Order: sequence, then C-alpha cells, then structure tokens
Amino acid sequence: MISLKNKKYALIFLCFFIFSFAPKAEAATLSFSPSSGNFTVGNILTTSILLNTQGQAINNADAVINFPAGLLEVISVSKSSSIFSLWVEEPAFSNSAGTISFNGGLPTPGFNGSTGKLLNITFRVRNTGLASLVFSSSAVRANDGYGTNVLNGTEVALFTLTRAEETPPPPQAETPVTSVNAFDITSTNHPDQTKWYANNTPEFSWELPPGALEVRTLISRSSTSNPSVSYIPPIAKKKVDELPDGTYYFTLQVRTAAGWSVVSRYRVNIDTTPPKPFSITFPHGDKGFAPQPVVFFNAIDNESGISHYDIKIGDEELPKIAPDTASNPYLLTPQLPGKHTLFVFAIDKAGNIRRASAEFTIEGIDMPIITYYPETIDVGDTIKIRGTTYPNSHVSVYIREGERLISEENTKSDISGDFVLVVTKKLDSSVYTFTARVTDERGAKSVETAPLTISVRSEFISGLIEVILKYLSAAILALLALGALAWVGIRLWFRIPRTIARMRREAREAEKVSEKAFKILRDGVANHVARLKKVKRKLTKKEVEFLEQFEQKLEEAEGIIAKEIKDISR
Repeated sequence: MISLKNKKYALIFLCFFIFSFAPKAEAATLSFSPSSGNFTVGNILTTSILLNTQGQAINNADAVINFPAGLLEVISVSKSSSIFSLWVEEPAFSNSAGTISFNGGLPTPGFNGSTGKLLNITFRVRNTGLASLVFSSSAVRANDGYGTNVLNGTEVALFTLTRAEETPPPPQAETPVTSVNAFDITSTNHPDQTKWYANNTPEFSWELPPGALEVRTLISRSSTSNPSVSYIPPIAKKKVDELPDGTYYFTLQVRTAAGWSVVSRYRVNIDTTPPKPFSITFPHGDKGFAPQPVVFFNAIDNESGISHYDIKIGDEELPKIAPDTASNPYLLTPQLPGKHTLFVFAIDKAGNIRRASAEFTIEGIDMPIITYYPETIDVGDTIKIRGTTYPNSHVSVYIREGERLISEENTKSDISGDFVLVVTKKLDSSVYTFTARVTDERGAKSVETAPLTISVRSEFISGLIEVILKYLSAAILALLALGALAWVGIRLWFRIPRTIARMRREAREAEKVSEKAFKILRDGVANHVARLKKVKRKLTKKEVEFLEQFEQKLEEAEGIIAKEIKDISR
C-alpha cells in the first residue's frame, strides 16, 4: 500500500518529468538575507534564502548552495516559516563538502510574492576570511501546468569574518627591575611586527645608552620569555640564522650602573613555504558558449595564510582578489571565442607564491553575414554596411588600414536580426578592410568575419579619372576606327593579288572551255550540212541563208567571248 506522502512525491516527480520540456520563461530570483555583514570567529551567522517571483506564480524550487567549509560550519537548516509545504528532497547539508541542498514545492495556486522565505540557515564562524554563499545550481518552476523554469538570476552573499581583538599579556621583566626604560628595537629586514616575511634570518639593532655594561638577548616562540644570553662587552645588533617558519619574539635587556632595564620585545613573523598545491575546477564545465565561466579554487597556507590570488588569462592581467572562501567562486571577465589558459597565483602574506593552471574553451556563436557594403567610394561619402545575425544582438565592426585598427563601430540588430551600420569615422583616401563580430543577449560572441575591402578615393583622383574618361573617349573611338580601317586595308592588300591571280587562272580555263564549246558547235553544224547534202536535195534559199547567218553569228559570239576573257585576264 503506497502511503499518501509517497504518492505526493511520486506526483511531483511525474509533473517535473513531463513538464521539463516546456518552453522557458524567466522571471524569478533567489537571494540571501542578510547578504553581507561582519562576524567574529566563534559567533553565530544566520541567513535566509528568499524568493522573488516578480509577478509569476510558482510551485517549486530546488538549489545547491556552496559555502566555504574552512570558514563556516552549518549548525542547522530550518524549514520554519517556509512557503513550501511539500518537499521532494528534504533540506540537507555537508560540512565536509561545503554544500546545502533542497527541493520543495506547494500546491496550486502556488506562490506569488517578492520575499518568499524558503529556508533559514545557521552557521558557526570557524575562521577569519571573506566567506561567500553561492547558488551553484538552481531552478524555480512556474505554476503554469508545464513546470516552466522561470529563474532569472541568483545573488551571492558575502560576509567578512574577523577574530575578536586579543589583549596581549603584559611583558614579564626579570627582577630586580629598575627605573631604566625599555629600548627601541628595530629590524631592517622585518620592519613591521604585524607583517609576515619570507626572510628567515632576521636582524635586530638598538642604541646602547652611555655606561652600558652588559646586554642579554633571547629569541623564542614565547611572548613572555625573558632574555638569558649575556654579552660582555654589550652588543648593539644581533642577527639570527635560519629560523623555522613561525612567529618569534626577540627580547632584550641592557645593564647599566643603575641596574637592568625593562625587557624590550620585538615580534617577527617568518613564512618561507609557499601555499599547498591546489587545483582549478569549472563547475559548469570547461567548454561552452558562456563568455564568463565560473571557476572554483582553494589554496591553503598553514603559516601566514593566503593574502590574495592573482588571476591571469593568457596575456591579460586581472585584478587581485581576496581569499574570500575556501572554495571561492570567481566569475572570469568576458573572453573571446577560442581556447584559453587560466593561471591562478595563490600568494600568502609573506609573498610566497603557488601557481595552478587550467584550460577552458569558449565556443563561438555564428558570425554575422554581410549582405551589402560599398567596394569603392569617394572621400566624404557615407559608408553603410548591411547584414543579418541574431535578433536584438550587438554588432561590432572593426575598420583597419593594414594591421592598424582605425575605428570600432557598433550597432544593434532588430527583432528580425537585420542591421544597418553607418560608419561615423571619416576615412581618408586609402584602402581599408573591415571585419564584424556579434554579441548575443547572453554575452556570447562570435569570431570575426573574413576581412572585406573598401577603397576610398580622393576628390582629385576621382576628378582626374572623370576628365580622362570624358576627353579621351572620342580619341579612343577614333583610334579604334582607324585601327579597323587599317585592318581592312591590310586584309585587302594581301587578298587582291591572290584574287587577280585566281581570276586570270579562271579566265584561261573559261577561254579553253569556250573554244572547245564553239568547236563542238561548228562540228555539229558541219555534220548537219553533210547529212542534208547526202539526201540529194537542193537546199532552199532560206535554208542556205539560215546556215550562213548561224555560222556568222557563231563567229561573232566566239570573238566577243574571247575578247572579254582576255580583258579579265589582264
């Protein structure tokens, strides 16, 4: 038999599974109250997790919170006064891992408000430092029937943890103590008694009073020890060789005729050991589109403690950051797409350094597409560049002359992703290239586009080209015409002799053909006359006249054709 409580859990899990694929809307925020303050070691620190739905009804939230286990210790996590009445996962914490987690909800109509309390967390302050509470993962789901995640952002809490001031015990002087005052002790290589130094051979000096007879000194870890090593004649300086790491007290007494002086003390803090090796982790992965990855790192120094971290990405020097947590979350500065190497230098209070490094990759979004730009313009003309990219995104155009960056121009795409950029920089006569990069609403960037070229002409060059084209166009046409005529003439010059020779050859052939043809005609007429005579009939007068005229005309035709052929062959 399944209990009512288990049925509730099963129902909540089923709803979350079904609705986890619903479209995402953003509205709610998670924060801490208080989110800052000063607390001393040993005292109690209590803060609440608050939910602001920003007008959106919700019915579930879950989160994992990281805290510095070396600085804070969870005493309790209370659901008292929580807006949630159902818990998919009961609030839990781990002081060894430095985490707090929960997953709760409530029935319809859910909750809609600006200060909904989810949990109360009570810590005990364990050590000094700067402690931060960070939502490493979180979600807030709307009461919309789809389980839409409406979380818009989370806030970080930052607390300053200090140690209560301690009153140092009064110095103990060896009896008998006279009215001789204490002496001022100085150190050239440990000038500040409150600071730590990596030098383990401290030097001390003091001024001897007139009539000094003897000096006693001692260096020890105790702040109440008295000097016992005697120097006769008295010395005015002392160097100590190779002390182990730690805090020491140099003590001094001077004896005169009036007796021994009050014991003088000088504190030195020595730390020659770098912080312990540490690693860098990326809680959201070392590869992604987010231009500002979150990193965690923690260095421990057993002597002086961590002073700060220096962070460097490639050649970029980033600001120093304080050792705020034992596993401090740090948001890197925006990075361009590509592979980067992160260096973290843990520096203790004595200046000793321990380095860690890790690689991460920022993936680039799609480049903008340039759809129009003028390839050639005159000086003073307006340059317009059009393109398309992601909606409501920032587009940067970089104009270069050679390798030198001339101008960076910026615009924003519309809801359709189209953009128009009017270059504000006035460009002189030269040849320029430009590239473009887009940054979307998340801050993710693309790589730069391939360079495109714009040629800017001066007014003198433009006018000169216009004059040349205007006055030389006619000359160019004339030259072209003369060239054509010359070409035709040359062609004729070489073709006429060949044509004449061919005509003469053809005339001779025609002459031969005509002679042959007329011979055939005469032979035919002669044969016809011979046949008429064979029939023994006398030709009529008309027949005789016809034959005579035909022969005469044949001779005339032969003569005319022969003359024409001779004229052609000349």
